[in-house]
Amino acid sequence: IKDKKDLETLKSYNFQSLMDDLITKIENKDTVSAMKTSESYLKETPSDSKPLESDPSEKNDEPWRYGTKSLSKIDRDITQKDGSRYRGTRQSISFDVGTNNYLTDGKFPDDRANHSVRPLGSIYFAINSIYRTRMSRVAFLEWGFGASIYNFKFQNDSVKVSTGPTGVEFNVDNRALDFRKSQLSALFLNLSFVPVIDFGGNYRKPILFDGRRADSFRFGIGPYAGYRLDSFTRTMYKEDGKKRREKDHGSYYMNNFRYGLRFQMGFKNTDLFFCYDLNPLFVKGKGQTLNAFSFGFSF
Repeated sequence: IKDKKDLETLKSYNFQSLMDDLITKIENKDTVSAMKTSESYLKETPSDSKPLESDPSEKNDEPWRYGTKSLSKIDRDITQKDGSRYRGTRQSISFDVGTNNYLTDGKFPDDRANHSVRPLGSIYFAINSIYRTRMSRVAFLEWGFGASIYNFKFQNDSVKVSTGPTGVEFNVDNRALDFRKSQLSALFLNLSFVPVIDFGGNYRKPILFDGRRADSFRFGIGPYAGYRLDSFTRTMYKEDGKKRREKDHGSYYMNNFRYGLRFQMGFKNTDLFFCYDLNPLFVKGKGQTLNAFSFGFSF
């Protein structure tokens, strides 16, 4: 049988006659004489009879209904064991690792400003539970929830963030200490909904360590929203040759909610992501108008 058309030939055979002959040979322990030729078991049909046709109810315009061996990778991924097309949802865990900063009126803060950020030291990290729902052959909706943390490491290691009577303040700590690090951090619980086009039709979000091959290009953009769980400042310095750390929790007039857009694109098992908060980091009138963003790798 080489293709579907050959399957129709099976309907022309008299399998009852074939089985009867086979049982007779077994009962007689006949291992010498050969079986009849395959043409001998063809059913006799009137010469004017029409060729056998398949049952109309068995016809199907969907090629994946007839098996998966000759199908493309996409069709194999969206075909279940029973031959029906898979349109369900699959879950996976992903990690975002990168850097973060903020913009004011579309520009970076002046490097001389106390609240200016050191990009390479400002680490952004997130862990997400992502669900991928198939919408069509290569279109998906990636939705889920997770936790992320902003770490804004200041250019000036002696800057101290505090809550003043009118808003958040970025002041230089004048203590005679050897300051090594100063940063403001914020922890958020997030929800995201990102429509994705995956030209490989992968039914699950490709992940670096899950052992699955995903040799395809994909991209997507969609909204996210988050709720602030905690925020704190961290200062590191040396005093009398010993390392000291100070950590203070507080709201620092930061907005409790964040919302924005996420863009991602990837190939194989790694994605690049870019997230931009559409609302400011601090409550209006209580601090600089700063829109936070982050970018890096997702795997």
